[in-house]
Amino acid sequence: MLKRIRNVFFENRFYIAFYISVVSHITFIIYSFNHSDSIYQKTLCGPAWIYALEDEKQISFEMSFGKNLGESGSSDPNEESGEDKEESEGEGKDGFSKGKYKGSQWEDLVKNLEGTSELRKQFRNDYDQINENSGVAESYIKRQRDFEDIIIKDVLPTLKNIRDPFKVDIDSAEDNLYLHKERNRIIEEFRKGEESTQPITMKISNEGDLPPKSPLSMSKEDRIKYLDRTLKQKKEKQLDEFISRFMGYDPNKGDLNLFVRDLYYENLQRLAYPFSNDMSYFAIDYFQENLNKEDFLRQMMAALSAQLGTNTGTEILFTIENIYYIQGKALEQYFRVRDYLRNSTPEQKQTLRYETLRQVELKYKKLLQEKKILNVLDAEDAYVKKRIDILDTLIKNTPNFYRTKDGIFEKAKILWEYGQWKQDPKLQSDALKLFYQIPKIPNNGDFLNKDTFESIQLLLRDAGDPIESTVLSAQTKDQIEYTLRMRNDEAMTKKKLREDRLLWPKSK
Repeated sequence: MLKRIRNVFFENRFYIAFYISVVSHITFIIYSFNHSDSIYQKTLCGPAWIYALEDEKQISFEMSFGKNLGESGSSDPNEESGEDKEESEGEGKDGFSKGKYKGSQWEDLVKNLEGTSELRKQFRNDYDQINENSGVAESYIKRQRDFEDIIIKDVLPTLKNIRDPFKVDIDSAEDNLYLHKERNRIIEEFRKGEESTQPITMKISNEGDLPPKSPLSMSKEDRIKYLDRTLKQKKEKQLDEFISRFMGYDPNKGDLNLFVRDLYYENLQRLAYPFSNDMSYFAIDYFQENLNKEDFLRQMMAALSAQLGTNTGTEILFTIENIYYIQGKALEQYFRVRDYLRNSTPEQKQTLRYETLRQVELKYKKLLQEKKILNVLDAEDAYVKKRIDILDTLIKNTPNFYRTKDGIFEKAKILWEYGQWKQDPKLQSDALKLFYQIPKIPNNGDFLNKDTFESIQLLLRDAGDPIESTVLSAQTKDQIEYTLRMRNDEAMTKKKLREDRLLWPKSK
């Protein structure tokens, strides 16, 4: 019997060896593929028949990285120790492996993480030169500020693509979101001191079999209650929760479009308050608020490719245009920071504020040179062009004239104010032509600038409805400029009162 078995093995030794070789290679390939360093790898687990049968045409997925922190947006850096001197080469803080990032696009990020891990121990974070009559609550003045993130992350996320057409931004939005998530994952792992990459969750379904999306029904009162409850949460957490709970609703019917608008303007767009003659305080807070918009920009730009041409897509475009406006103002702060750094005293150079601003100035210096943005005039020119490109995209793609009046009004406003700033009558004449188009546009959706537009209409009517701005008197131009500048005054006052009540209460 044993001899017969040996004969069978001997006669079929080639086939048996071949079978073992194939099985071994397949096992090795699957193991290697599933242990890739990238968080975006697919996973080979076996043949398709071991899973529930389902056609694969549309893939929707969500990724979530980062701690659920408070309003500050960061853990206490003072609790984090620096790199252990006795650690082996290639290891970062605690169990974080920095060696695998050497030579990759993340090498500088890891170096910056190491360089800022002891930042608060090396520089003073005191509060001097505070204006006691500023009217700003002490809870805001002494708020937790994310100095490390201001340096490491991106307070000017629009700068890299500022010279590109907006269509290019939309086409590259998903890739940019992947990089954004990967960067955040590395930052989180470094600060935790361990590698604990969370898997991507994917839901696969056949596009043709997807049930119709139901419209979201949520009143303004209920939306504000929700936003009041979540206002103190870290902004990334607010956005993740919003996307997971609400972005699956119908983008054209119901209240999703209004909710996207409220989320941004009520919760994610925040005010920065001056409370000192030392401009470094305000610059830090302005960069902090721009930093807090980075996640919204990346997430909503990626969503825009699917939402373009819907009511919700239109609201997303309005918020993105506003982010570019604020980013332009952040660049004005950047150029002011340059002057501050040049004229700082030795005492100021020992502060955490100075060191943070110094590293931010250095970080963007080369990129600004590449983009040929060397001063405030260059910055204004670049951002005005991009904002007009965004509004042209909005006007072209919004469905059934949904908020087209607001889109045209915003474009006219940009041209008028930019023309006033550059003393260019042609730009202001182009703005007049757009103002005259607005009454001809069908009504659909809110016209948020209605009152301001009607005031401008009266001024133009009194001037004889001129086509060329050169006909207008200096007084009329000043009145139009004032009307445009004050259009959001009431909304900003309400916003300040809400933030003071919920975020920055004054001590009794």
